Amino acid sequence: MKKIIVALVMDGEEKRVVEHAISLAENYNAELTAIHVSDFHAGKMSMMMDSPKKFEEEDIRQSFRDYGYESIADKIQIEIIVAEKVPVAIASVVGDSDLLVLGHRKMNTFKASFMDSVDEGIINLIDCPVLVVQK
Repeated sequence: MKKIIVALVMDGEEKRVVEHAISLAENYNAELTAIHVSDFHAGKMSMMMDSPKKFEEEDIRQSFRDYGYESIADKIQIEIIVAEKVPVAIASVVGDSDLLVLGHRKMNTFKASFMDSVDEGIINLIDCPVLVVQK
């Protein structure tokens, strides 16, 4: 295993996801890349609703520091993709990676009966193994 990607939503609840990704990268001496998919409207003013927060590379590095990984924060490779469809955007970056690490938040039964979660959409589009970590 040489290349591991960890996909981050940046919701502040991804410490376990980051821990698993870092542990695997260290155990396999693999390159770790953090990716985040940013919405087209992130950070832009809207009269209809609040726009999603726009995260920069430094925000992602700071989340690693906040989770206790200061030594990794400054040297981890980070990719921010601006896209409308998260699964398609992540699939476009995964390529020949050996593992993708994702976080997952349980949906209630009602919501789950009507839609797939984003992580299921990603899994359906990529060929590499995926580790789904419960948030």
